[in-house]
Amino acid sequence: MAFILETKDLTKQFGGLTAVDKTSLKLKEGGLRCILGPNGCGKTTLFNLISGCYKPTSGKIIFAGQDISGQPVHLINRAGIGRKFQIPSVFNSMTVEENLRVPSSSNWKPSLLRSKNSVPGNRQEILTLLNLLKLTEKTNELAGNLSHGEKQWLEIGMVMASKPRLMLLDEPTAGMTAAETNKTAQLIHQISIETGISVVVIEHDLNFVKKLASRVTVMYKGSIFREGNYEEIQEDKDVQSIYLGRKR
Repeated sequence: MAFILETKDLTKQFGGLTAVDKTSLKLKEGGLRCILGPNGCGKTTLFNLISGCYKPTSGKIIFAGQDISGQPVHLINRAGIGRKFQIPSVFNSMTVEENLRVPSSSNWKPSLLRSKNSVPGNRQEILTLLNLLKLTEKTNELAGNLSHGEKQWLEIGMVMASKPRLMLLDEPTAGMTAAETNKTAQLIHQISIETGISVVVIEHDLNFVKKLASRVTVMYKGSIFREGNYEEIQEDKDVQSIYLGRKR
């Protein structure tokens, strides 16, 4: 299976501070990955490098076989990398459907949603996406009236509507209730399985990570510290000492 994303000795320095230190990461096409680590370990900086917000000091970022190192945000987004930030950014004065139409109309590509009834470019595609997001009943609701969790799901849908090949989700469950967190894990897992979109998630909630059932990468001091499934990471004594603090 081909790799959709590779970072090779990726490094980012801010003066004398090395925020990302020779990080080499590989994600298979259609893969789902969760990145864990204590605050300040370089997770968000890594996302900023991949999405073009920062230029690397050294190293390479390969996306779909192409070197995108240091390219601007708009070109990386156009290449097929979509990003959701921690704080939801939806258009509160627009309806849920209208929010989904903004990225859908500005970046048309054949749909990745594997629905026999989904016709690229028309309303059926939006309805298919609404159904996946469990927001069908909110179609004509103003986005500003949604709950915090629903706004997070809507923004995930807005990223999907731009037809990415890779989605970067930065703490998508921040501020959610336990029930919303569970639903979000189910949603992301479903997106990975049903659409073929590759997904990388930054998260702190270990219950969410367990339910996501993905491969886990642990970062520490700007580097990859461990990789494995949830059970392997959860039982790793070195990970416990730097991140979990105690055995759980």
